[in-house]
Formats: sequence, C-alpha cells, structure tokens
Amino acid sequence: MAELCVEVLENGLRVTQRGTPFVVTYMRNQGSQLLEAQELLALPEIDGQQASFLAAAWKAAYAKAKDLGWL
Repeated sequence: MAELCVEVLENGLRVTQRGTPFVVTYMRNQGSQLLEAQELLALPEIDGQQASFLAAAWKAAYAKAKDLGWL
C-alpha cells in the first residue's frame, strides 16, 4: 500500500494516499471523543482497494488523534 499522509485540520484529520484519489476526513466529535468519517456516508459502494485504504486510514487517524490528545 502506498504511503498515507495525515493532515491536521482545525477540528479533524484528513488522510490521503499518495498516488491515488483516495481521501477521507475524520471530524472530531467534542462530546464523545470520537472521530467521524465524513465521506463514507456519500459512498454507495466501495471496492477492495477503497476498503483497504479506509482500514489503513482509520488506523493512521486514530494514532494521530491519540498523539494530539484528542482521544
């Protein structure tokens, strides 16, 4: 899998995969210490590559959120 980039936003994290169109933004939920993926609600179906990206992106975002003290 290509390298993932995690960008810190004001109230969330954006994860992209270099060399692909894959991107997912996890917004910080202040009330419950959760990260909510915004784009997933708009995807009618996902293929295997997208599913692999989303699994890796979640792990990267979760690790970054912990480092930032959000979780």
